[in-house]
Amino acid sequence: MNKDSRIISRGPFKGKRIEFAPTTGIDKLVEISEGFMIKVFGLAPRQYLISDESSLCDFTGLDETELPNIHKKIKKMYNIDVSDIKSGNLLEIFKRISDSKSRA
Repeated sequence: MNKDSRIISRGPFKGKRIEFAPTTGIDKLVEISEGFMIKVFGLAPRQYLISDESSLCDFTGLDETELPNIHKKIKKMYNIDVSDIKSGNLLEIFKRISDSKSRA
């Protein structure tokens, strides 16, 4: 069995496999991801779980009107616009932050 998959042993999902999304991209940008999570969401390391497939929506309320506020906060903190990343994928956002830092 893969270390990133588990089989549920009991309950209504008994026998079903849980697979965790990869974190290889996030792992390459740990410093950026940790800083971002603190600055934007106020979450310290080990207070959250993110993968390469995580998005802004995973950390906002169910009310979609919060996303524009998050976009504004990112613009203020990092001087980049991420509103064009429709998926809100955190890895894409972290890559954009990394690119903007390397150009500075």
